[in-house]
Amino acid sequence: MTAGPLVVRADLALSVGAQSARLTGDGADLTLTSSGPVGLWRSATSAPWPVGITARSGPRAVGELGDLLAAHGLHLDVRGPQGRVAELGRGVSSPVGRTLTGSAGVRLGSPRVLVGTLAGEPFPWGPVVAALVAVLLVRGVRRR
Repeated sequence: MTAGPLVVRADLALSVGAQSARLTGDGADLTLTSSGPVGLWRSATSAPWPVGITARSGPRAVGELGDLLAAHGLHLDVRGPQGRVAELGRGVSSPVGRTLTGSAGVRLGSPRVLVGTLAGEPFPWGPVVAALVAVLLVRGVRRR
């Protein structure tokens, strides 16, 4: 389903539980800035929603959001304290995003930003962080 492009003008403060963020945008480009983007997503998907509205969680939900934004001609940058965590929607084409979320309309931030963002989360990210560090080391060795 393809819809016409939306034009968004936004300066919105969001708060879910103890998590907060700011959504800004002018035109088709939006930026969501949060001191804890992973915690914000977790809080938003676990918050009680009105009857008839369901909030999905997990990688596939992120993929669906990327596809929905692209269908409406919107681009979203998700930023945390370390930098860009992800970008979704219009103009994004990522094979890694397709593998992880089911949508090429999702591109993850750099490994450095992801490691910095995930390291502070309560989830046991140790093995994930170790794997990302290993990938970075292998890429560094291959470039030499």
